[in-house]
Amino acid sequence: MLVYKYMPSARFFENLKFRFTPAEDLNDPRELTPEIRLRDPQSYASDIIQRNIHSAYLQNLISHPELSPDIVWKRLLLATHNHMQNFDAEKKVLEIYEMFMRVTNRNIGILSLTTDPLNELMWAHYGSSHSGYVVGLDAESSFFRPKSGEPKLCGELMNVAYTDTTPVVYVDPGKLDIPKDIFFTKTTKWAYENEWRMIKHLENSDEVVESGGKMIHLFEVSEEAIKEVIIGAKVDKKSADKFESEIRQRLPHVEIKRLKFHPKFGLTVA
Repeated sequence: MLVYKYMPSARFFENLKFRFTPAEDLNDPRELTPEIRLRDPQSYASDIIQRNIHSAYLQNLISHPELSPDIVWKRLLLATHNHMQNFDAEKKVLEIYEMFMRVTNRNIGILSLTTDPLNELMWAHYGSSHSGYVVGLDAESSFFRPKSGEPKLCGELMNVAYTDTTPVVYVDPGKLDIPKDIFFTKTTKWAYENEWRMIKHLENSDEVVESGGKMIHLFEVSEEAIKEVIIGAKVDKKSADKFESEIRQRLPHVEIKRLKFHPKFGLTVA
């Protein structure tokens, strides 16, 4: 199977590296945005107390040597009672959500691909209004295999599920139950993209460059993974001829096609 990457320019062919993009830089604001649920809010609140009460007791003894241990303990029990009564589950959920988004955007990058190289909307949105390029990759190549030591789910090509049901992250004391749906789900509005994607841990990137104040994480693609290139219909003939000549010299095994518009059949390649 071939999977395709739409690109606004031929820059990829200068270094054969793809950017893996954090969710906050993608065009869908709902990317990797789960619903956070405390599985048991009261249990969560009491666990926080249990994990911190002994250190809080010792700190209070040291800070208030004039007080007896009995009084310190009674004050601490009163404080914990008030904490349980005033525990704000919604505030805690928002806090965990913001933490999740910070950590995700700092560590996870996404490469979005498709099985459809002749989608008019995608050529318009991602192929620089038909002036860009599409590169076809062999889904069986080593590029789509997890590397040794990579975190779970990273480096594996998976198809995106389209649903309007938001993925849920359940939170227990000290633990987040994160389903893989978080990384491979989009709303049904995006179903026309027929997306397959791969995620990577950004710290494993082959190159990092700065652009517009953002750090761009690039991962190398092996030459043998590239099987096909489609030149956009609005690339002028001189530029297209020059590009094709350069690719044939550098990547002689790659099949090069040119996008055409047929008044009856729509987009075709030749």
